[in-house]
Amino acid sequence: MEKKIDDSSLSRRSFIGNSGKIAGVGALAGVTLPMVHGKTDDTTKIALVGCGGRGTGAASNALSVSLANGPTKLVAMADVFQHRLDSSYNELKKKHKD
Repeated sequence: MEKKIDDSSLSRRSFIGNSGKIAGVGALAGVTLPMVHGKTDDTTKIALVGCGGRGTGAASNALSVSLANGPTKLVAMADVFQHRLDSSYNELKKKHKD
């Protein structure tokens, strides 16, 4: 079963013209959309997973640079060993009062 295309309804010129219009609309879609921000709070929230020496040090560094880059808040901590979690929490709490 063969389908025949009606030559009068589809010309090369109309195909290219319509393709150009579609491409133009697609290109402008990203430009015309306004910037949207979901929240007004600029606080960077971090989580510490693995409360050993490296993890605690990295979290401490991240909390220390908050003055230059805006507020930073430690929102979660996790470790397999409870004593590491407790030790890291106490160290960070002592060093960073907020």
